[in-house]
Amino acid sequence: MVELKSGRWRAAVAADRGGRLRWLGQSGPGGREPWLRPLLIERTQLVGGGAVRLAPPSVVPEEMGHLVPDPAAFDEPWRITQQSPDAITLMLHPRSPSPGSWGLQASQTLRLDEHRLDWSLSVRNLSRMPMPARLGWLLHFPDDFADAAWLDDSLDVVKLSGRDHVERRDPWCGIASLSGAGGRIVLLRGEAPLDTLSFSRHATRSSVQVGLMTPDWPRLVPLARGEELTLNVSIDLLVPRTPPLPRVPPDNPSGSPIL
Repeated sequence: MVELKSGRWRAAVAADRGGRLRWLGQSGPGGREPWLRPLLIERTQLVGGGAVRLAPPSVVPEEMGHLVPDPAAFDEPWRITQQSPDAITLMLHPRSPSPGSWGLQASQTLRLDEHRLDWSLSVRNLSRMPMPARLGWLLHFPDDFADAAWLDDSLDVVKLSGRDHVERRDPWCGIASLSGAGGRIVLLRGEAPLDTLSFSRHATRSSVQVGLMTPDWPRLVPLARGEELTLNVSIDLLVPRTPPLPRVPPDNPSGSPIL
């Protein structure tokens, strides 16, 4: 595990766990307070944290089915290529199940700047054919962030009432915010072609999931042979500030003795 530091803020990255963001939050007198649901292993499954994702389209023409890369490829260990106190870059050359059918190269960079995390993902298609796949992120936050969210520019408040409900924005405007306990705000911003959003409660665990992905069918554009696609997302963690108490004038501003 590698820890990034910027001021009081910390981010932990697990390169050997699919390059996942294991922990994100701030340290203070009372200890560390996580903003993401920390990454844990429960019943041999990885739960929580944040991760770059590779997903097949919901519709794949039969003649292109063999060109869809394995979604589990991103779960392989990533190699650290650059590292500083507040940033890390990781590289992935996944093992192809059938050499020559498809291939890709991926890199991700995480940079922590106080309460802001900038995260980029680049994927290059090394195969001889277009690559039909969706790319993006899956982020897990504590369950209290389910009570109020703004997922688009309409300013309508969204509240998740049950585990079987999924809020979707397709296309997504590129900005969303979640409100948690104590006035905490998570501000998410993504750049095109990152333009679909899903927001839901985890099916069995006390967390909410935010998926930020490139378009699905029919707007999906397969990544052309030899082409590279770069995606960017930023996560701002906003802490409420207590306004200063009003200054009370002294009973005797002149400073003369009171008789």
